[in-house]
Formats: sequence, C-alpha cells, structure tokens
Amino acid sequence: MEMGAESVLQVLENAGFERLPRPLVVAGSSFDFDAAVKGTGISHDLVVLATSNTPKSRLVRLLSGLSRTLDQVESRRPVSLVLIGTTTDARTTASLEQHARVLTIESEDPRPEQISRAVAVLLPLNLPAEQSQGRPPLAVVAEKLGGALSKEHQKFIDAAQVGPDEVQESLRRYIDAAVRDGSSEESGV
Repeated sequence: MEMGAESVLQVLENAGFERLPRPLVVAGSSFDFDAAVKGTGISHDLVVLATSNTPKSRLVRLLSGLSRTLDQVESRRPVSLVLIGTTTDARTTASLEQHARVLTIESEDPRPEQISRAVAVLLPLNLPAEQSQGRPPLAVVAEKLGGALSKEHQKFIDAAQVGPDEVQESLRRYIDAAVRDGSSEESGV
C-alpha cells in the first residue's frame, strides 16, 4: 500500500474508523479500492481510498458498482471517496459524485494537517472546553453594570452562580417584597 493511503488510514483510524480488509467485499462482490474503512460509533460512513495509480475510468466503474451493490442490500451507509495524489477533470468528478462524496488530497505523500483538512467532514468536531477562554460571564455582567451595580443586582448575580432555580426563587422574593412594599405605601402604613 502506498504511503499516502497509509497516512490517510492512520488519520481516519485515529478518528474511530475501522479498517476493512482488501479487497472490499459487499454482498459477495469484490471491489478492489486501494483501501477502505467504515465508521463506528457516531459515524456510519463507508470511506474508500484511491490513489493516482487507479485509472479514472476503472475508478468510476468500481464506485458505480459499489453504489449499486449497497443499494441492493439496502445499506444506509453514506459513501465517501478519498482521492490521493490526483486531481480529476470536471466530467470524471461529476461521474464520481453521482455515487459518493468526493474528497481530494492533491499530494501523493500528504502531511497529517493536509489529510485532516481534506477529510474534515468525516472527522468528529473538537469543541473547546467550557470556559476555556475569557472571563466568567457573570463577572462581565457585573463589570458592564459598573457603578449602576446595586445590591439587588448583586443578589441576582450571586443567585445565578448557584443556578437557574435559585435565580427564579430570588426573583419571586424580589417581586413579593416589591408588591408588599407597594401595598403598604398605598394603605398608608
């Protein structure tokens, strides 16, 4: 197997894909792609790899046959083709895209960053940890209020640090106190 294909496989395996034996066999039919992986866990993609050594006309026939076979067995796996070290003309690309998502990596020996960028749609998102940057939101609120920060504001900010139920309870007490004080003034007490 070529080095570029092996590098792509490493990136996909690190993302939770499982390498499949070569040739790929689906419903008794063999498909001799350079490599194939299937998604596990969250991803259900079937990803096939082809290098510049595979003639374009053969690649179109292989992918078309794989697509028809998957349809016959009522597979729900989306298919992606990763082309390594090659670019195709618009007509060939259009033919391939009728059967799969086509992802291209122009280098025959790509770096891991190039691979990750090219196959990003297949990889899980890496979300930043909560509160990974910046100041706590409640501190920002207090700063924005500045000199207008009252005791009541501070009580709500303190309640927000405990949680939404505490904010709701603080608001209920605040409104009850305002209603009580308002009715006391009206009755002249």
